[in-house]
Order: sequence, then C-alpha cells, then structure tokens
Amino acid sequence: DCHLPVSFFQRSAWAVRKTSPNLLAKINEWQKTKKYKNFSKVLYEKYFQRNKLLSSKIVYIPQGKNISRYDDIFKKNAKSLNWDWRLLASLVYHESEFKSKSIAWSGATGLMQLMPETAERMGLDSTEILDPEKNVHAGVRYLKKISRSFRQIKDEEEKVKFVLAAYNVGLGHVFDARALAEKYGKDKDVWTNNVEIFIKLKSEPKFYNDPVCNSGYCRGEETYQYVRDILARYKRYVDVGK
Repeated sequence: DCHLPVSFFQRSAWAVRKTSPNLLAKINEWQKTKKYKNFSKVLYEKYFQRNKLLSSKIVYIPQGKNISRYDDIFKKNAKSLNWDWRLLASLVYHESEFKSKSIAWSGATGLMQLMPETAERMGLDSTEILDPEKNVHAGVRYLKKISRSFRQIKDEEEKVKFVLAAYNVGLGHVFDARALAEKYGKDKDVWTNNVEIFIKLKSEPKFYNDPVCNSGYCRGEETYQYVRDILARYKRYVDVGK
C-alpha cells in the first residue's frame, strides 16, 4: 500500500555493505537486464497505475433494481444535505463498497469510513460506529459541517465537489488549494478546471511550501480522482434509473 506517506518523494537506491562487493556487482548487473526492466514495470503498474484507490469505481446496476440494501437510509439522510440520495450512495460505495462492517488499516470504519475521532465528534461512540443507520447519519452530519465551510460558494454543483474533496483529504488542504487558485489567477469558488488543478499540485514542493498554504503536502491526485469517480458513478446511477 503506497498511500501511507512516510516521507516526501525522493530517489531510491539499493544499499549494500562495503564488505559485499560481489553482491553490489550482481545487483548492478541485474539492473541492466531485461528481467529487471520487466520487474520494475510490474511494480510500477501495481502500485501506481492499477492502485485501487486511484482507479475508477463505476458500478453497473440492473434496470429498476435498488443500488444497495441501504437505499432507504441514504434517502432519509440525503434530504438534510439537499443531495440526491444517489450521490450519497455513490460516496458510500466509494468509501466502503456498501460493506457496513468494513474497517480500514487507518481505522476508518463502517459504510462511510468514519475515523473514530470524527465519529465521536458527530455524536457516535465506538459501540455504534458499525451500525449502518447511525454510521450514515453521523457521516452526513459531518458532510453538513464541511458544507458550512463553503457557504460562500453559490453554485450548488460546485459546492458538492468541494465538500467531497474535503471529506477525502480534509478542509485544510482544500483551503490551501483555493488559496493557490486565487494566487495563480483561477477562480477559488470553482472546482472544475480551477481548484482541482491545485489540489493535484499540492504534492509538489513548489506548491505545498507556498506561503499561502498552511497544511503542507498531500496526495492531491487521489482527491482529484476521488471527486471525479464519485460524480461519474452518481451519473451512472441516475442514467440507469431513468
């Protein structure tokens, strides 16, 4: 799993003991072979091109069928967000694939993959976090809290994109991307082709070290794709339901 950042991007190298010249020679010889080049290609594709967190998660559902067993929960809770319930369903699928008992390595739990501290702030204790209805209710409360931070954005469709991005990466990084967009002459209140550009660039030192940024480095490519995947799946849900 390459999504746990332990340092900034850097060049990698093999290290051997000074007393192992034969091993060093073998490694250098191997790196020149076709077998090594194929091995490197496989690793690169595995961790960077086919990574499940960066791949599109489009779900195809039969005509007239439910999206999930939790549709009624989504319908009830999406109203308080003024969202189409299928948009909420798309977010939940991306987070947990509708697996209510899902617990990620990071500790994110349940349908909406809430971190325990976030769940607690939303009034959900550890004994309730795996309850589908309570998990979704707490997740929606958190989405509403995020949405209030973007009240100045008048276009509701654009606001949804900011809320999705912040749900994925945190408000601080999205605020940084907005500040960068404004600095470089883009519209800080428009996600598409504006702020989304700079959330991607926040993985580069030139941008995350900019004085207008307060939250440092982030894997912006993941957030960029996260928003696009959820909206693409939502469109598919709508189209199939017609």
